[in-house]
Amino acid sequence: MPKAPTALGIVPSRLSLLLHALLAAAVVGMAFLHAPAWLAALVAFVMLGVFLDAARRRPRGELRALAPGDGGLAPGGLRWEWRHAGEAPWRPVSLECDYIGPWLIGLRLDGRRLWLWPDISDADSLWRLRRLLVQRL
Repeated sequence: MPKAPTALGIVPSRLSLLLHALLAAAVVGMAFLHAPAWLAALVAFVMLGVFLDAARRRPRGELRALAPGDGGLAPGGLRWEWRHAGEAPWRPVSLECDYIGPWLIGLRLDGRRLWLWPDISDADSLWRLRRLLVQRL
């Protein structure tokens, strides 16, 4: 009997946004301490832009792994599919895992970098994804 597909709902990470904000604040603080005021203001403006871009680019969607029995693949292969939040159709994607750590999972989803933080989904779904990725390495 084929296993049910493993799906992972991904919501924007508040931890990654907090890290970006802290790093931007540190850069701006150093600029105000050691640079002329006009340059520090320019650095603050640029860091605000970087922070807003990071906030805008946070991924939201679902990632799903289909077992060989679900799609007619050769034994041992998995088919990965992605669906953006609010979209109905699943679309096939290529997925490569290049980092698995206790806090982060680093993926390349169709060549685009995707960091999975602990607060993007429930712990059980992240654990199942880690198990799938470790088995495929």
